[in-house]
Amino acid sequence: MNNKKLKHKLFLTKNNFEQLNDLNVEFFESAKLSLLDPLGLYLANDVKWIKLNQNWNSLKFPVVIGGKGQPILLLHGFDSSFLEFRRIYKSLKRNFQVIVPDLLGFGFSPRCATNEYNSSKIISHLIDLLKTLKITKNLKIIGASMGGSTALKLAYEIPDSIDKIILLSPAGLFGEPKSIPFPLNQIGASFLGLPQVRKSLCRQAFAFPDECVGKMEEQIASIHLGCKGWRNSLASFAKSGGFAGTQKYIQNIPIKTLCGENDRILGKKEIKNIRNIEKLNFVGLQNCGHLPHLDLPSLSSKIIQDYFLE
Repeated sequence: MNNKKLKHKLFLTKNNFEQLNDLNVEFFESAKLSLLDPLGLYLANDVKWIKLNQNWNSLKFPVVIGGKGQPILLLHGFDSSFLEFRRIYKSLKRNFQVIVPDLLGFGFSPRCATNEYNSSKIISHLIDLLKTLKITKNLKIIGASMGGSTALKLAYEIPDSIDKIILLSPAGLFGEPKSIPFPLNQIGASFLGLPQVRKSLCRQAFAFPDECVGKMEEQIASIHLGCKGWRNSLASFAKSGGFAGTQKYIQNIPIKTLCGENDRILGKKEIKNIRNIEKLNFVGLQNCGHLPHLDLPSLSSKIIQDYFLE
């Protein structure tokens, strides 16, 4: 290929990336206006589109940033988005600088950033984001479900930057990564996109779904599925094996772990195993499911702030 053709190819590629990124921003802005939950809209209004380095094709990524003080990084769970933290965001930003990104390949993040999605790339993306934001010390992390495993692995990679960690019903601490090969990964991703499946998973996450799950909760659990490339990025992550066995990344960084006693996603056996790890400083919450920050937002926020401010 001569230089002229090469330059033309690179130019087209750059334009394609920019077009895809613009489409992603447009989709988010449209989705934001349709939000039924006022707390979700409040959170979404604080989204900044942060441009990262050449490792990510200089794309812009959605990151909620609000408040002043020491930084807190909030990491959402599998096939979720930053909207997961809508019920604790407002209270946390009174005392901290709160940073809530969408994990690479999830939420409203652009799906053209890389050809494959796995746990290592998620961590690399977060490290580059923190570098861009110039956050190098006193960082506190909250990780929910898969975000808990993400938090442990991130802290393992940059321990000098991390002050404390709170895990909310952490998933992926045990076992080994299990790759889901093609075409099962694509079939599984398509299955997760079915409306009835989304509704069922949403209900399963709450302690008392008949009382707590309505149109607002169901909308937020699925709204990001309209992002271009959602299925392929999810299938790629499933093929990689995702996060598993992350208890090996537990260090001497202070950790507190909150788990709901009515968590039907982790289950009693998993919760018992978490409780038995001394360094995790387990706290069991009654009348709470897999999402303490949604089932018991006021109590969760108080525990988080008391721990981070002590």
